[in-house]
Amino acid sequence: MMSSSLAQSSCSGGQAGPRSPAGPGRAWPAALLGAASLCAALATASSAGAAQLVQRYALEQLASAPYYQVTLNDAVYAASHRGDLSDLRILNSAGEPVPYTFDSAVPPAQAATVKALRWFALPATGAGAANPADTAADQALNVTIGPDGGLRAAARPPAPATRGGDVIDLGADGAPLSALLIHLQDSAWQGRVEVSTSGDLRDWTPVIQAPLLKAVNGGATLVQERVELDGLRSRYVRLRWPDGAPILAGVEGEFAAVDTTPPTRAWRSGIETRNGAAAGEYLFDTGGAYPVDRVQFDLPQTNTVARGQLYSRPDAQAPWRLVAEGQLLRLQPASATADEQRNPPWAVGTAAGYDYAGASAGHTSAGRVDTDRQWRLLVDTRGGGLGSGRPTVALGWRSTVVTFVARGSGPFVLAVGDPAWGPAAVSLAELMPANAGAPAAMRIGRELAPMPASVIANPDAGDSKRRYVLWIVLIAAVGLLGVMAWRLSRSTPRAGQ
Repeated sequence: MMSSSLAQSSCSGGQAGPRSPAGPGRAWPAALLGAASLCAALATASSAGAAQLVQRYALEQLASAPYYQVTLNDAVYAASHRGDLSDLRILNSAGEPVPYTFDSAVPPAQAATVKALRWFALPATGAGAANPADTAADQALNVTIGPDGGLRAAARPPAPATRGGDVIDLGADGAPLSALLIHLQDSAWQGRVEVSTSGDLRDWTPVIQAPLLKAVNGGATLVQERVELDGLRSRYVRLRWPDGAPILAGVEGEFAAVDTTPPTRAWRSGIETRNGAAAGEYLFDTGGAYPVDRVQFDLPQTNTVARGQLYSRPDAQAPWRLVAEGQLLRLQPASATADEQRNPPWAVGTAAGYDYAGASAGHTSAGRVDTDRQWRLLVDTRGGGLGSGRPTVALGWRSTVVTFVARGSGPFVLAVGDPAWGPAAVSLAELMPANAGAPAAMRIGRELAPMPASVIANPDAGDSKRRYVLWIVLIAAVGLLGVMAWRLSRSTPRAGQ
């Protein structure tokens, strides 16, 4: 604010300089006016940061403790201008920022268990279409079903040219399946695998379509063999090969420990889409820096099946990047007691996203997310696309937890939205000693009146440096005005000469 006042007073002083009489020196007021305009522009720039309003939310204290934790809600993500939440601060009653870290409440993930799975080849036609309790259907599946529900080979597997898929028995223990590792025997293969699940080998629910790749060049091998399933629970898994079945060297399952099942996601639903320029193109904006890792589509019509690709970008100047693709599905219930069949949420950000909230600052959130605001869904229209109407969208994410030290007195306030702020989160080791104990809980309360960024105590060093540079520029501008006035006044003819 002081730099803004200096700029304004300097500009006013420049414009109030001596007037030149008519003659050759008439041009110098125009030069001064141009320099004064530049000075005014600098003054405007200096006050721009102060004009930015910061959103504030009261933090409600539930107990007294040296450390507190608060889980962020939708309003914080919507107010943030940064995908990594670097424009967030925790302030005490004096307006001083206090040290904080992201997601320190998330316990270290336990190592997943990987074990080999047995698979059974399916013929190209008729697999899974009939009642598996019948002998003919058992032969079509090339398996028999034991009393415990386990699968056993019953016939010679089909030749590779006639193999249409594979079925896997995961067992009855119900452990959540984090991923399938599908090892290809072929030295060069690229294609897709469609994963479906079933509890009885009768009705199959599509889960995901994922790319697989194996390429060998000299002694180097490039492989993509992992299919993420995010804690899937099922007895049977079916693999279909729309690009032709490869020869499998093995299939492994990665099972997460039961107590490390991913936490419940927060969801923001009912996001409207709008039609894009091309047929089958739908656009939408998330409205905030949400750390999205799942996207669910609500299709406008029942009995819709289509392929789609999902793209995102941070703003209109950035190029679109592919973040997910798969099947869009909405089928009417098979019976009066059944529910509509829909495709599960698409996982996004795994291939094209980025680590959230700065791992170097101690963020321990597992996986990757996508905080882009602008999104585009492209639907294959060869089969009619989605028909009339537009889909609505639901966004899912794992809520971020902020832990901070209660330095100073309360009440504490969460402030977010100043574009001048940079990353300030510290690591958990820097924030809390090993014997500090568990932080107490806080919750986000009512929204407070917004405030200018300039009233916050102890601004960032980067902002202070910017102010110093601005002061130097303003002083130089004042000096330039003085030199110009002196030189131009000397060149002006005196009266009577």
